[in-house]
Amino acid sequence: MAKRGPKRKTPLPLGVEPLRSQNVMIRGHRTSMRLEPSMWDALEEIAQREAIPINELCTRIKDRIDEQARQRGLAPDENDVTLTSAVRVFIAAYFRRASTEDGHVSARHGEGDPFTGTPFDLKKPDDDDAPPSADSGQQSRGGGGLHPPRKGGPGSSARESAADI
Repeated sequence: MAKRGPKRKTPLPLGVEPLRSQNVMIRGHRTSMRLEPSMWDALEEIAQREAIPINELCTRIKDRIDEQARQRGLAPDENDVTLTSAVRVFIAAYFRRASTEDGHVSARHGEGDPFTGTPFDLKKPDDDDAPPSADSGQQSRGGGGLHPPRKGGPGSSARESAADI
């Protein structure tokens, strides 16, 4: 994994961490992006899964937002979409596209607590139903609302499709 800024002197509790800056190369030019550590981890995972360097992945994202601006009649420097924002949207869309109904059930989605297994889960570590820690790499990656609710499955009455919201 790539280095991400200076090391902390005291570890933060499990949860959302502050943004971290990291340099990436876009078409041979160094640029800095500030992302949450979990976003850097997700970006690294996507790059590994797709067998391309992070710099190449970020360059491809930048090329696409520049092309979208061009199609709207804007010059790339007039685009109001930042690379950092585009990377966050890309990460969410990438993993959301890969989510399945079985994955949602396995992640206990739809059981009334959408925060289970996320950095926002406030269960105590000694709780028997506590989700795996963020360090175990077993957090769910499902996105909500892509698939219709499964009839009769656990928590199916609490599920809504994106069209119902």
